[in-house]
Amino acid sequence: MSATHPPSRPRIAAALAALCSWLGGETALAANCNLSIGSLSFGAYTGSQISSTSSAGFSCTKTTPGNTPERVDYTVSLSTGAGNYAQRTLVRTSPPADTLPYNLYLNLLPPVLNTSVWGDGSGTTVRWTGSFNLTSGNPTRIDTATLVGAIPSGSFPSAGSYQDTVVATFTAL
Repeated sequence: MSATHPPSRPRIAAALAALCSWLGGETALAANCNLSIGSLSFGAYTGSQISSTSSAGFSCTKTTPGNTPERVDYTVSLSTGAGNYAQRTLVRTSPPADTLPYNLYLNLLPPVLNTSVWGDGSGTTVRWTGSFNLTSGNPTRIDTATLVGAIPSGSFPSAGSYQDTVVATFTAL
């Protein structure tokens, strides 16, 4: 990545990696399901608010034989990564130690940052929820969402690469 920036403002390449994990609920889910969420790359940060988006997909395929529909109810939660839901933190990947505030949102960037944060449903955080039926005529379904990340304006950390790892957890209800 290359960009022209004022010498008084550091260039920061910030990246976010999302990992996926499975957390099965008490319901026995016979469908074969997969959750995928892409990484975010904020690019160069110069002190002004910057945002980035990535696609998220949740797909399931019916594995039970016959014509009996299978209902899939699910939630997708995100961990705090470094920081907390009120303000996640990107961490500089090499010395000197430094951080950069950011947060994650479901589907759209809110007019006021740090509201409607994609989290675990605690406090004011939101989760991605959905449901669908898998049938012999429609054995595979894919739901999609958008992961939106934003770094607020006003921070001036040292130049360098910053990252955070956030775990996405799918729960069958």
